[in-house]
Amino acid sequence: MSYNNKNYIKRARYIINVYNAHKHADVPDTKIVRHTFPKYNIHLSYRQWMNIKGMVIPKEETQLTLF
Repeated sequence: MSYNNKNYIKRARYIINVYNAHKHADVPDTKIVRHTFPKYNIHLSYRQWMNIKGMVIPKEETQLTLF
């Protein structure tokens, strides 16, 4: 059985979009992980967040359908 990580990449992309919307110079990451993410139904530990923050996420691919 092969492992398909597309759903994990989609979730990581969503988490990073939420982070970028709420990150400012005076807001630490710990506050975002503890208070902001649960409002968006994202429940992560700080260590999981650092792994997602550090990963390279490929750009979204658009699929062409030819008829």
